[in-house]
Amino acid sequence: MTEPYSLAVEPWLPVATVEGERKFVRLRDIGRADLLRIDTGRADCDISVTEFVIGLIAISMGPTDNDDWPDRFETPPTPDEIEAAIAPFAHALVLDGDGPRFFQDFEDLELLADAAREPIASLFMETPAGHFVKEGTVSALSRRGAAIALITLQTSAPTGGRGHFTSLRGGGGASTLVIPRPEKRSPTLWQLIWANVPDDYVIPKEEVEAALPWLAPTRCADKLGGTTTEHVHKSQALFGMPRRIRLTFVPGNGERCAITGDTDDVVVRSYVTRPNGTKYLTHTWRHPLSPYYKTKDKVLGEIWLPLHFKASGVGYRDWVGLTLKERSAESDVASLPADIVTAFLRKRAADIGLDVRQPNSVGLLAAGYAMDNMKPLDFTEAMLPLISTGDEKRDYDLAGCATAMVQAAEAASQLLLAALKTALYTDKKKAQPESGKAPLAAARARFWADTENAFYDTLRDLAKTTEDADGKVYVEARKAWRGMIRAAALAIFDDLAPIEAPDSPDLKNIVNARSMLFFGLSGPIIWKALGLAPPDKGEKKAKPNGTRRKAA
Repeated sequence: MTEPYSLAVEPWLPVATVEGERKFVRLRDIGRADLLRIDTGRADCDISVTEFVIGLIAISMGPTDNDDWPDRFETPPTPDEIEAAIAPFAHALVLDGDGPRFFQDFEDLELLADAAREPIASLFMETPAGHFVKEGTVSALSRRGAAIALITLQTSAPTGGRGHFTSLRGGGGASTLVIPRPEKRSPTLWQLIWANVPDDYVIPKEEVEAALPWLAPTRCADKLGGTTTEHVHKSQALFGMPRRIRLTFVPGNGERCAITGDTDDVVVRSYVTRPNGTKYLTHTWRHPLSPYYKTKDKVLGEIWLPLHFKASGVGYRDWVGLTLKERSAESDVASLPADIVTAFLRKRAADIGLDVRQPNSVGLLAAGYAMDNMKPLDFTEAMLPLISTGDEKRDYDLAGCATAMVQAAEAASQLLLAALKTALYTDKKKAQPESGKAPLAAARARFWADTENAFYDTLRDLAKTTEDADGKVYVEARKAWRGMIRAAALAIFDDLAPIEAPDSPDLKNIVNARSMLFFGLSGPIIWKALGLAPPDKGEKKAKPNGTRRKAA
């Protein structure tokens, strides 16, 4: 019988180094200057494991006053300091053995009548439990790989059928990590972790058992109902465990781990699971690394829910909700960035001398699954800039302007797609959305890509301006943005629907479509989206084809 596998002492953490290598290190080593990031080989696992390490540091040695954070950012703790800090949690970091198991149910589920055995491949989001698993896809995980897979599933669990509940943030909830770039260089692993450690999560020794859900019997939904912040320790926001799982460890025979690629004397080929784990009532929780939005529930009224990304990916259209507080039309707060993002913008950036108005000073890594109920459609990951005026009131103004710019861009993209349909699909049957899906989707994606830099440049310029009581600078910025999106849309149309061939049977449609697009981009739809009054009707307008070309 081997010794229990402890994540507190084993080199299980896969990391990327400054030399371009991938190594396995111990938790005590995360302050080393040569480590850059978690590198499991899977983007979803990278985010989940990074979040776990952030949570562990938060409860063991997180900042407790205003002076703690900047000092630790500049001077990482030594390996001995980290080891001493996590020592009270060592018994919670044991993956196997007879006692409590890391991120696994407190009970031995194999002894329960309604437990079911699943192949290890079912731990992965793309292979939900109970679904057919193609033979040979994922046959075994090393103990390192099993720990990584467990963290990822419990962190992002989708609906797994009756009694198999979603994660604390719902299936695949969005996560945002601040990426500080001191001197415009990539942060070390420690700087990345410390930048995202929330305040006031340090747990006294006497509260450890209550803080980590796998150290106590599961709060089963069939007996106790939903779980809120009133029922369990607040740190479960960082360590939610909705699924009842116990891994089965067997001797390895030299096969490589499906995640890490290493071999192990002990592997996991299957696990036992049982329904009715912890049912976190999502609207009662606030995860410090996730953005939230306000919505209305028929029973509960107004509630806050964690944001989930769409399969189309993340771009500047999502920027406001991920970075700044956004107001609704009623001037009420409609969306909230992650608490850690707000903390960084309000104080932490200045504490370490980072100017969030400058390019490449601070980034925001946004990641999460796009879900269709139980089915993950895509795992999306994007790096966005963090931009702020440094003042909460002025940030509301900046957010309002950014929201109007996105609304105008959305309206312009719809006008562009409508014009392209008219120009390219003369046959009404061929003009159905499915026939033009690929080229139209490409045009839409290009429009957002072509206007992205201008969007962020505009916001940086606005953030650098002095306070404008009359809001004139924001009005001028919106007017300038109208010209930018109009130019981008027309350029894309001209590339995709050229009229250089005078004998083209679609020439008339193309000319009419471009005229329709030109006037649409100059019309009330765009002005309304920008929140501006259109110019007087008597004002002289440019000709739709300008001086660019002549129609034959």
